[in-house]
Amino acid sequence: MDWAATLEAQPFAQALRASRWTYPLVNAGHILGLALLIGAVVPMDVRLLRGDLRAIRMLRVYAIGGLCLALACGSLLFAAQASDYVANSWFRWKIALLVVALVNAALHLHPLALSRPRQCAAAILSLCLWIAVLLCGRMIAYS
Repeated sequence: MDWAATLEAQPFAQALRASRWTYPLVNAGHILGLALLIGAVVPMDVRLLRGDLRAIRMLRVYAIGGLCLALACGSLLFAAQASDYVANSWFRWKIALLVVALVNAALHLHPLALSRPRQCAAAILSLCLWIAVLLCGRMIAYS
């Protein structure tokens, strides 16, 4: 993929690869973002399953913050090794599942407007999708 090689050749991507500390710090930021995201999504989905919608608005703020941090840091990590990631089937699955998880979240922004069965379905789908995203992301290192 020419575009991936072009991305890797950018000065910021080269600097990220060359630095002893920057890549691990960006990776730590990615993990922190994931922790914030999942740490908010799981309680949101559990509350949705129980029909308890009180704290969802507050938790959503943490989920969005974690998502933004994970996406920003993940984009930098991707740029540093774009060719490798593009060739990795686990990475492609992770991105596809991430898109589906985000679409699911966007479609269910207002859980009060959903019927009870649809609330439960959205929560179960969300939990499964985010777990799958995490598992695919973890498998990238082993392939």
